[in-house]
Amino acid sequence: MPTNIDARLDAATTTVLAEISRTDAKAGVLLTSFSLPLAALVATVPGRDLPPLAAVCVGAGTVGLVAAMLTVLVVVRPRLDGEHRGSYLHWARCTPDQVLADLAAPTGQAEHVIRLSEIARRKYGGLRLAVDITGTSLVALAAALLTALL
Repeated sequence: MPTNIDARLDAATTTVLAEISRTDAKAGVLLTSFSLPLAALVATVPGRDLPPLAAVCVGAGTVGLVAAMLTVLVVVRPRLDGEHRGSYLHWARCTPDQVLADLAAPTGQAEHVIRLSEIARRKYGGLRLAVDITGTSLVALAAALLTALL
């Protein structure tokens, strides 16, 4: 285990970057999985006479799946508005000397770990919300199926 602070900050940065990558991978899986029930709905529902309760449940489930997909898209959408020291957005507007000064600053890496952690937390929160919405939507779609079958 690293004992000096620089090695520990490097390890923390690597860990948080790995978590951000995991959220993006999970978002890709979620987007793919959301498309399956939506494709089934588009293929089977139009032109069918559904009982009123089933139609309401299908509508609610569809709206929920679309909301979950939009939530996931927000998770993976790049945020280009923050120019915090230690970020590539900040460095894009710096001279080489300014980048070197930024990298040499003793608190720069700690601030970077905090910013990356905030990004990872926000991404995981969005994924959690999308999963919660999806669960509710799938219950509504299951209720629609049961209502239509009975």
